[in-house]
Amino acid sequence: MGLSLALTATPEGLRVRQQPPSLSVMRGETATLSCHFKVESLKYGVQWFKMKSEKQLIPKSSRQFVVEKNQTSSLVIAEVTLEDSGWYYCEVNVLQKDPEWGNGTELVVLAPPSAPQIYLQSPTDPHTGQWALFCLTGGFHPSELTLTWTYQSAGAIIDHLPLTNCTLPAPHPHAELSEHLTDGAVLSSDRLGNPKCFQVTDNHSREAYLFSVFLLPQKESLETGITFTCSVQDHPARTAALTTSFTWDASPNELIGHLNIFKMCFLSAVTAIFLLE
Repeated sequence: MGLSLALTATPEGLRVRQQPPSLSVMRGETATLSCHFKVESLKYGVQWFKMKSEKQLIPKSSRQFVVEKNQTSSLVIAEVTLEDSGWYYCEVNVLQKDPEWGNGTELVVLAPPSAPQIYLQSPTDPHTGQWALFCLTGGFHPSELTLTWTYQSAGAIIDHLPLTNCTLPAPHPHAELSEHLTDGAVLSSDRLGNPKCFQVTDNHSREAYLFSVFLLPQKESLETGITFTCSVQDHPARTAALTTSFTWDASPNELIGHLNIFKMCFLSAVTAIFLLE
């Protein structure tokens, strides 16, 4: 019997309903999904399934178990992981009757984003080359996030700087964010000539990482003390924004010694991902 038919109850059938229709749980917490039904016969059984390409019976384990009381069956999943996300259905079987399914419960496992970090990329020639700021956040699920840049200067009035904000999922097909191209980690390849936002996804842990690149204007960034702030917001696992700031208050020569290690490690990792495509 297909899922669409199994979910269509007949007037003479059992009354089976699941609560809540959607449940959001932080990773590592316990999720409890309930199925309520009304049967007159004592000869009945209840099974829980997770739906993917086909229904998969939930095996009993120390982390996943079923509790039944007063014609209510509850599926308890302890220490939920991102892989536990999905749709769950209970099936009630009564002797000499067709089985009936509940309306389903979607389990959404949340992982909050890490506090953003700002890194400064130094050019080969600090006086004529292009300096850039990177803002990085990661470890979050699902991929719903907004990363924004703001700036202010206490020493001088500066012209408007072309800041790039990143939003997941991409609001339209031409947004400068990644598409899932291959297995493993994936990196944005859209507009490689002038990339602004990159999304890296670990397909094993299902965690997402997002970083934005802001190219600093040469004269303003070298001559003016500007404070740049990167904010991470609009993620369902957090109610408040996460922010971090960077102030350009040192000469380029003083910064170079602290930046070369990051430049070699971080940009080498980005290059390696490009080569894997």
